[in-house]
Amino acid sequence: MQTIPFLPDRLNAEPVVFRGFTTPEMGLAAWLGLAFGLMVSLPFIPLAGWVMIPTGMLFMPLLLISFGGRWLAQLKRGKPENYIWLTLEEKKRRLGIGDPALINLNSG
Repeated sequence: MQTIPFLPDRLNAEPVVFRGFTTPEMGLAAWLGLAFGLMVSLPFIPLAGWVMIPTGMLFMPLLLISFGGRWLAQLKRGKPENYIWLTLEEKKRRLGIGDPALINLNSG
């Protein structure tokens, strides 16, 4: 059986699911939206009661996914496939919570 002498670049790339998000990116956006929705809804508890917490936690991921997809697609345009994840790893490393084996230019 003859093998292919080359491997196309995008053969194993994860497909775009919705609004420029891949499945893991959409999950990350949903979790960030849940956390942000919780923080935003806490000051509104005295006005409307406990119902603001689930409302904010359901509403914010929808907003983040619907409006953040266009921004993410522009951010990823022309970059490698794992650009978002590498950027997150770099930011975690700069905060001191990432992998210490990751070398950044400012480490001296």
